[in-house]
Amino acid sequence: MTMPATPIERKPILDFLRPVEAELRQVEEVLHAELTSSMPTVFAVSRHILDAGGKRLRPSLVLLCARACEPKGSISRAIGIAASVELIHMATLMHDDVIDGADSRRGQRTANSHWGNQISVLAGDYMLAKATSLLGADGDAELIRILSQAMISMTEGEIGQIEAKGDTGGSIDGYISIIRAKTAEFMAACCRMGAVIGGGSSPMREALAEYGLNLGTAFQVTDDLLDLVGDPSETGKPIGGDIYQGKVTLPVILALKKSPDRKAMEDIFRKSEAKPSDVDFIRQKVLETGATEGTLRIAGEYIGKTAESLECLPPSEARSSLVALARHVISRKK
Repeated sequence: MTMPATPIERKPILDFLRPVEAELRQVEEVLHAELTSSMPTVFAVSRHILDAGGKRLRPSLVLLCARACEPKGSISRAIGIAASVELIHMATLMHDDVIDGADSRRGQRTANSHWGNQISVLAGDYMLAKATSLLGADGDAELIRILSQAMISMTEGEIGQIEAKGDTGGSIDGYISIIRAKTAEFMAACCRMGAVIGGGSSPMREALAEYGLNLGTAFQVTDDLLDLVGDPSETGKPIGGDIYQGKVTLPVILALKKSPDRKAMEDIFRKSEAKPSDVDFIRQKVLETGATEGTLRIAGEYIGKTAESLECLPPSEARSSLVALARHVISRKK
């Protein structure tokens, strides 16, 4: 017997998402419908992740890009695809939490801390299967190819990040290469799929994919900065999670270049396990060296490129929303 559906909470929507508000509501309904299982544990884990909410950035990109290419006609076909990319995102977060041994996300316990790694991994696989089912229902081989390639890049990026653990000799270019693969390529795919669904021309598809690539790069750069200087009450995660995992992110790379205490910083990343005092030390060096401002400047450069990518699109409410979304990514607090 299928578990009973729970009411869908109607959360406030950001102003720049108004052009696709109705479609985003429908995406939420699809997510709730897809994550209804006859197995109590699967149902409980799925709803735990779903009810935690999230930015719904990736489905928003699918919908806004479809609307930017099709300002007046229906984009209802994009709803299933938008739900599919969110399911994939949710699954990867669950898998990431297992890999990182994370205890909290979005201000609540992670699935792995509640049900254990085995169930959490399998529940993530369940979400991936649901996403594949939605893609199959659409039946467009081009969309399947675009998303499959993005998932390949995402996996390669995650492996690259694991292999770079503790490497304080890494370059900015190396860091950017990893985050483009693990984060930005997926956002670029969301934008490209939206353009395909909206009937965009080849130049429009390329432009929107480039927009997504630069947006995703800026998003991850900002995310890595928030890990060190964000407010846990807003981010929903404790300070310094990346440091505990040995991830040498852009703020740290910039601080290493300028700090007279470089050796002490390197010693922390050589440890098998960092302490809270180590995180405080790294955070202090990031603030002292101006690495915070340097990180924001680099993120801002990528946001600037997003505006350039949109110039070939005709003026529309959706295009304006994409501009506003990019600005939001770099100014966000969570």
